[in-house]
Amino acid sequence: MKKIWMLAIAGLLSTGLFAQTTDPTQNPTDCSNAFFTAMLNEDATAVGKVTTDDFSLVNYDGQVVDKDLLIQAVGGGYVVIETSAVSAGRTRTYNDNAAIISGSWKSKGAVQGQNFDAESYFTVMCVKQNGGWKVASVQLTSIR
Repeated sequence: MKKIWMLAIAGLLSTGLFAQTTDPTQNPTDCSNAFFTAMLNEDATAVGKVTTDDFSLVNYDGQVVDKDLLIQAVGGGYVVIETSAVSAGRTRTYNDNAAIISGSWKSKGAVQGQNFDAESYFTVMCVKQNGGWKVASVQLTSIR
């Protein structure tokens, strides 16, 4: 089971291919991109900064990974991404305080030495807190 949630984290790593030139807290799309960039760069500090205290990630088999566990996994260097491609990105904002970002990606790499080649759909929920955007939740679904 540990390998499954790590695969889910690896899939997230593949979505962060965008350089951050703006403050990621200013809009939900930049916030989501900052999260994935932090994952790709294995920057546990940045993951912590861009997520809410009650953040959770739901992986392919329905297991929930909380913020602390995700930060430990990212900081521990358990994931290597060889290739990745993001497509079909869409952001929907509600009442200026919540947003859903969805898209798909294809990634290839290894988690704890176990190779993977995944095509997935993701949904990111961002919320506005203290005047800035943060990632509250990530849901992953495998495309078969």
